[in-house]
Amino acid sequence: MPYAAKDRQEFIKRSNINPDTRILDIGGMLCGEIPGAVFGIPSKRTLQNAVLIRPLLLPFKSSVFKSVVSYHYFDLVPPEKLDYVFEEAARVLDKDGSFSFMILHWMAFNEAQRSNLLFNEVLKSTGALYQHDIEKISNKLNSLGFNEITVESIKREIPVPIEFFQDHMLMLGNLVKLEKTHGLAGIKALAKQYFHQVKEHGESMLPAIHFIARK
Repeated sequence: MPYAAKDRQEFIKRSNINPDTRILDIGGMLCGEIPGAVFGIPSKRTLQNAVLIRPLLLPFKSSVFKSVVSYHYFDLVPPEKLDYVFEEAARVLDKDGSFSFMILHWMAFNEAQRSNLLFNEVLKSTGALYQHDIEKISNKLNSLGFNEITVESIKREIPVPIEFFQDHMLMLGNLVKLEKTHGLAGIKALAKQYFHQVKEHGESMLPAIHFIARK
């Protein structure tokens, strides 16, 4: 998402991390912003400092990173597996290390964001995207011994360029085909709503929830 570059930079600034320390980026979404980090990626792609990972079992020794960050990768992780990911993040963090991550806030504050909400609802219905419970996340972080936990709502105003709307429509077209062949329901109706909503109001990224916790 090149149009979200400023948002990623602001995420890093709020996280207050030192780029010269050892940083793990789970998901590898911040490769352009923290080039010195170790990027834990779930599938092969050309990326310097990249390590293939299984998020439920990170291939690193304990207490080796000063910061663990993740920009929207956890939106792709099912809620029933997120606890294990947090346990691994806590394990690889050194004492006094920080854990900073951002997830979607499934709430639209204007019509353009409602367009994005409809698109994400389609992805959620297929299991490609997940909605997480903020209170459960906070409780899990507490149970793992994290302290100074902050939860901030980020009310973004980031327009989605028209070329990405075109990509979204291609993706939805493929999902509509799956609806017929895999017994999924409701995708075509949501896709139609999304199309008409974007045509009238445009599209902007949803708000986000930013968690920061210290070990």
